[in-house]
This record gives sequence, C-alpha cells and structure tokens, in this order.
Amino acid sequence: MATTLYLMRHGHVHNPTNILYGRLPGFRLSGLGIQQAQAAAAWLADKPIKAIYCSPMERARQTAAIVARRHASLSPIVDERIVEVSTPYEGLPTAELAAAGWDLYSGNKPPHETPGMVLTRVLDFVERVAIKHAGESAVAVAHGDILVFPWLYAQGVAPEALMKDRLVDYALPVDYPATASIMTFKLDGSPREALPRVRYDCPY
Repeated sequence: MATTLYLMRHGHVHNPTNILYGRLPGFRLSGLGIQQAQAAAAWLADKPIKAIYCSPMERARQTAAIVARRHASLSPIVDERIVEVSTPYEGLPTAELAAAGWDLYSGNKPPHETPGMVLTRVLDFVERVAIKHAGESAVAVAHGDILVFPWLYAQGVAPEALMKDRLVDYALPVDYPATASIMTFKLDGSPREALPRVRYDCPY
C-alpha cells in the first residue's frame, strides 16, 4: 500500500512592506492566511492522518497548529529538513525579485543553498516519511520551493534556478503553488527508487 504525504504550503503571511522574508523572524499568518489554513484543515479533516510535520518558521508552525485542531490526537513535529530555503536575497523587495524571475539561487555559495541542495534535504524528509509511515498518511507544512522542487523531481526533472517562471511546462496547473495549497505525493517506497505520483489541490 502506498504512503500518502500531503505536502502543504503555509497560509498567506502579513508582509506589509512586500519583502522576501525567507528565514527572517517575525512573519506570521495574516487574517487571510488563517482563513486559508482553516480551509486546508477542513480539506484534510477526513483524511486518516497519522502525523503532522512542519518547518520551524512561525508561519508554518501556525498553519500546522490549525491543521492539528482537526486531528485531536496529533501535535505538529518540527523538522528542519523542510525549512525555508537559505538565500542571500532576504529583505529585498518582492517586485525586484519577480523581475528577476524569482531566482534566489544563481551564484549562491555556502551557507546559502542551490536547488539541488534544497531537493536533497526535502527528499531525505520524504524518504523518512515513507519509511516511518509506510502505508499511512502524513501532512507536512512547508514553503513554496519546498513544494516545487519535489514536484519537478516527480516529473523526472532536476530543479534549476530559473524554472519557477514556467512551472506549467512541468505539469503544475498553476504558475506557482498558492498559499495553503496542497500537493499529494503517493509514495511506493523510497522516492529515490520510485518517482512519486503527485497531484495539486487548492482547497479554497
């Protein structure tokens, strides 16, 4: 029996100055983000969830807590492998980054990440879920690129820095995963041995 991972983006964030907040502290869900998280929680409510994981970022922990209210026996487990990407562009205006195709990676040097580095740690997490929850279902609340890169991987494509402005070319039905949207990964064992089957849903 396949393992099901619902990989979810956090809800909309209060960001009045429109900057790339990345791993910066102090960025919480907006009122809209709370509503989106509640819609996602309702979408997941009848799923036989055995565990809820989340990024350590506040917005992801808030979203996971809202999901957990529908599953009284579960508490979110923080996992660093699905944290937001490390980039030198934190604090820059989003308009400037959009004009550059949302390339947060070209020329990055440690401690900042490349797409391959991000994918490796996310696959480590997905593989752990496939082992620990074999034949079961789990939720993980993370961030946009944490959803995008395993989606590309599931299409048999290695993620690159300049792919995010043409994701529809890789079977994603939207330009970029919406806040509080959910990608369902069906895992037949390790994702490194068999590509996951994937589906995208936006529950609002």
